[in-house]
Amino acid sequence: MSSPFSFLTMSQTSTVFSQLEIFKDELVKVLDTYPPVDEGHDFPWENHVWTSPTFRRAHLDVVDARHTKRLYMLHLTVFPNTSSGAPIFGFDLIAGPNKVTGAFHDFSPIDRSHPMVAWFACRVSEMAWSKRRQLPPWAEEIFSASMVAAGNITDESELRAVLNLAYDNLRYYINNVDVGSGMFIKKQNKYCQNQKMNPHTPKVMASLGFEEDLIYEFIQKCLFPELPESG
Repeated sequence: MSSPFSFLTMSQTSTVFSQLEIFKDELVKVLDTYPPVDEGHDFPWENHVWTSPTFRRAHLDVVDARHTKRLYMLHLTVFPNTSSGAPIFGFDLIAGPNKVTGAFHDFSPIDRSHPMVAWFACRVSEMAWSKRRQLPPWAEEIFSASMVAAGNITDESELRAVLNLAYDNLRYYINNVDVGSGMFIKKQNKYCQNQKMNPHTPKVMASLGFEEDLIYEFIQKCLFPELPESG
């Protein structure tokens, strides 16, 4: 697969922030081919939601605090339909002006026998820059053994590799996710419940000056909203 980032260099874009803005715009272009969804949220940062016949919810948000805190946060998840055992696409990144301090990417399993889980494991198996790390219990419950984790990225080729991987994998995901014929609401909710145990998200947002009530509403109702379960 080709991607729009292979030609970029730090000298052409001057900062990590500039490259991430290009990356974000390209993600939006891909997802803007699908209908946007207005969920009624009003947050003081960039927030997008889309849907399609094959995925129920794609959510991209960017907290752009470049000029106040010298920080840039990006989060993208794509949930398949609840009838599909396809994994959940996830990509999270936090960066300063000269380096990405953390980048995490996974096809988090819903049905571990789903072919997209094996595809992702093969796709990332030779990513030398991905650092293996001990995951906390909440993360072990939901992430795959192949989850990509990279930190302290200052090298331009490594940054391009991370952005290429996430962009190309997003295109693969939305073009191959299936409708399915099962029922996986509980497993999708389990993913959301465990993500909400991550202490780093509210901590970073609080450090950016956002109020506790706003952070809680965002995480509970927009970042990882759960679905009603029958029975």
